[in-house]
Amino acid sequence: MSVATVRPSRVGGYLATTGAELAAITGAELLVDGTLPVRGARVDSRRLAEQPGALFLALPGAQTDGRLHLSAAINAGAHALIIQSGAEGEAVSQEIRSAQERALEHGVSVLQTPDGPRALAQLAAHWRARFDIEVTGVTGSVGKTTTKEAIRVALGGADAHVAATPGNANNEIGLPLALLNMPDETERFVAEMGMYVGGEIRSLCTLARPRIGVVTAIDAVHAERAGDLDAIEAAKGELVEELPADGFALLAADDPRVLRLRVRTAAHVILVGNSEVSDIRILSAELDQVSARTAVVLSIGGEKIAIDLPLFGVHFARAAAFAVGVAQVCGVDLHQAAERLSTFELPGGRTSVQTVGGVRIIDDSYNAAPSSMAAALATLGTSRGARFAALGAMGELGSYSAEAHLAIGRAAAESDLTALLVFGSEADGIAEGARSAGMTVDQIVRLSADEGGIAAGAGLIADRARTGDTVLIKASRAVALERLVKALHERLNGGVA
Repeated sequence: MSVATVRPSRVGGYLATTGAELAAITGAELLVDGTLPVRGARVDSRRLAEQPGALFLALPGAQTDGRLHLSAAINAGAHALIIQSGAEGEAVSQEIRSAQERALEHGVSVLQTPDGPRALAQLAAHWRARFDIEVTGVTGSVGKTTTKEAIRVALGGADAHVAATPGNANNEIGLPLALLNMPDETERFVAEMGMYVGGEIRSLCTLARPRIGVVTAIDAVHAERAGDLDAIEAAKGELVEELPADGFALLAADDPRVLRLRVRTAAHVILVGNSEVSDIRILSAELDQVSARTAVVLSIGGEKIAIDLPLFGVHFARAAAFAVGVAQVCGVDLHQAAERLSTFELPGGRTSVQTVGGVRIIDDSYNAAPSSMAAALATLGTSRGARFAALGAMGELGSYSAEAHLAIGRAAAESDLTALLVFGSEADGIAEGARSAGMTVDQIVRLSADEGGIAAGAGLIADRARTGDTVLIKASRAVALERLVKALHERLNGGVA
């Protein structure tokens, strides 16, 4: 089963050749009608040297004001400037005047708008509409970036003209920029889509126009801003609601809230997971304790597909299953997709496994949510030798926070840990949950999340861990437990690896 029998068109050409064209697309006020062709966009003037000819969107910000870098943008090769109007100090006003003079000399277009992100979205929508490329949208409370990257790899990556949103650029700035900066010859695009409140994913779908949608999970991530789980479910469901009738919605069969989304789409539904109702079923996911790889076997249409994932964790089987599912929809050979996944690498901090001084460190410090924290502890629970868990708070859970931390503490107690280290008072519930589930007081260590606490935790683990033991490090991004990873390298190996 495939999405289309017609080969997608390839990206190429210019976004605009004059400032007047940019003004027509965005409705922005034209200050200087330049004559240089424009392709791509940046919001960081320091990155324009990588992409000469791009447009520079100058936005005011809390840390820095992009409007102070207009001349630098021209020097770096920008062919157009779009300036967000608003409160201006003398320095900003002077820079705008100076940039207009420079622009006149160099043929650079200059425009001004009261809403820079809206102008960026209009440009991205206009650009995307030119090409009949195949777009896959990926959302979910956890696993978005991992799944998006797995899909990109399974489809063949750059060699097969597949592009994706970089990193976790999944919002109203990151996704439009990614669309505008698609490489020439792009035929397929994988778009990660995040949200804080309802309506945001729908807006992103309007830009990217996905025909394939993937929903990985629905959890209490960002509940502090998004509202309760019902609100998060409604917001995540916007992706499948926006899919066309000839599209495909790939849904996590083991997540009841995701499963409910199947009645909210006109697209063909493909269920993915361990459940017997899954169209793409995970038959097994076995960890290799020596190589830190995961052997996954899928069942698709009666055929078994084996994947040798270079990742350590049974929960990665779902990302691989989604990736192979999208490959099937796109008409890519499933065995080839599986082989490509054998070289899959995650961005830093997303469950990299390192052995330092004989001790295995599972570095999952990038972020945390209740479901991903439980999955990481389940993986730790399969490890040989002594097990250490260094955990911090899960942020932005709102009213779900207290019970979620208690539940993770109980899960930690069931993982047969030698020691549980809890960093920061915001994570005290983890310690309390572990104690209530039977962990002894001497197994639980509460530490501050400052540098002193990090140093103390690294020292404790280094003193007690032996060759063959395993340490899991996981918390929300704000806790910055990558500091503990670095400190453990120094203690266990005499230096940073």
